[in-house]
Amino acid sequence: MSLVETFPRTEYTHDLRDVFLESVIDNEYIPFAPYSKQKLAILYASRQNDFKLNQLLVGAGGFGGKTFLGSMLSVQYLPFDEDYTCLVTRRNYAELLDTNSVWDNLIDWCCDEDRLTKDELCDYKLSPSPKIIHPNGNTIYFKAFDQEKKKQKFKSASYDRIINDEASELPPAVLKFQYRSSRNTTDIPLSIINLSNPSGDSTDYLVEKFVDGEEPYIAMDWRDNPFIDKKAYENSLNELDYVDQQYQKYGNWHYKAQQGDLINREDMLSQLVEPTDTIQFSLVGVDLAGKGKDKFAVCRYDLLPNGLEVINDFAQTESSMPEDMLLNFIAKHNPNPHTPLTSLVVIEQEGGGSPLYAQRYFQELISDFNIPVVLKTPKGSKYQRARPLMRKIRNGQVKINKDCNCLDEFIDESISLVPVMKKSPNLVDSCTLLHNYLQEEVLHKGTNIKLGARL
Repeated sequence: MSLVETFPRTEYTHDLRDVFLESVIDNEYIPFAPYSKQKLAILYASRQNDFKLNQLLVGAGGFGGKTFLGSMLSVQYLPFDEDYTCLVTRRNYAELLDTNSVWDNLIDWCCDEDRLTKDELCDYKLSPSPKIIHPNGNTIYFKAFDQEKKKQKFKSASYDRIINDEASELPPAVLKFQYRSSRNTTDIPLSIINLSNPSGDSTDYLVEKFVDGEEPYIAMDWRDNPFIDKKAYENSLNELDYVDQQYQKYGNWHYKAQQGDLINREDMLSQLVEPTDTIQFSLVGVDLAGKGKDKFAVCRYDLLPNGLEVINDFAQTESSMPEDMLLNFIAKHNPNPHTPLTSLVVIEQEGGGSPLYAQRYFQELISDFNIPVVLKTPKGSKYQRARPLMRKIRNGQVKINKDCNCLDEFIDESISLVPVMKKSPNLVDSCTLLHNYLQEEVLHKGTNIKLGARL
């Protein structure tokens, strides 16, 4: 079936029309009428498919109204007397519960005391897991799946409808495993709806199954949405780099990133700066060596008082005993152990290891410098983790010390980044670890870390 533009006339029965009018148009929890492609997706998800699973992919470029569609689909059967259970997923909880998310929409749509009657007003809970509960007991659950092992959350659970928001960002194993939890005992049609732009780790899976496969795919983006200023949105999409334009502007599911697409040598060289001691605080990141010829790499990353970020220095080794290199690197950047310049050492937490043991080991190793150590588990592929950093380098928000060690190697690794790499980009990985920790834990969450040299 693959790409669909219209709903089959033979399947648009009186019963389906009546269900659409009752569950969408007359639904007190849906304050907006869906536009044509949103309606098409709802019809495909709502059909009685001989009690088979309705599954589809909706998306392409950005600004198509996928979040509003996901919000409509999640509450479609919420007020029905039949038992209804829905699951909304996202890669992490920050995005799952963020503003302009399905969760954020449904708090407005379902829990508005000024608009809804007492019998209509839903309750919501954040703990132990986020959920929205109708007075009749029907429930919409919200869960994050940032790692393959979290697919076990599906065990012993069953849902009438699963909505994967930004499905391409979820681990492929999660998308494949969730079929076991799609089951019901009512007449509500079973469905799994994937809302997504291309670009994430599950892009190839979605292309094989939907875009090029047998399951229905509805291409929906800014060109289709009648509720936006298309010219303004196109102009904003034109500001994106080449890679993001392929995904967000053109919705190109078949695009394969090539070396130099993410960033090129000229971009890197244009951001070289003279070293400076005027910093707000400094972090050191450690990328632990894996198997084979993988290298142990460390990076120093600074935040300046004016908001600029600077990649200050690197070191790496193939030695199986890299402790001396790490100690020498920290000593180089903290000549006075009693007043260390480094505020924090961030170490990549390898899968399967003991985080408590690793943290204690490295904390003891650098105990003479009185610098705290934290472990950070990386999320997603090395390529996906590096994209935000490379984008900021291109935009001039991150500078590079022109005198830092391993500069040529770092530039070579950066311009060689592709989704599947034969050689691990260890310097990039150590730097990405710090950039993402700074954005997520310090600037976004407001984690309080001890400041180094504040001027």
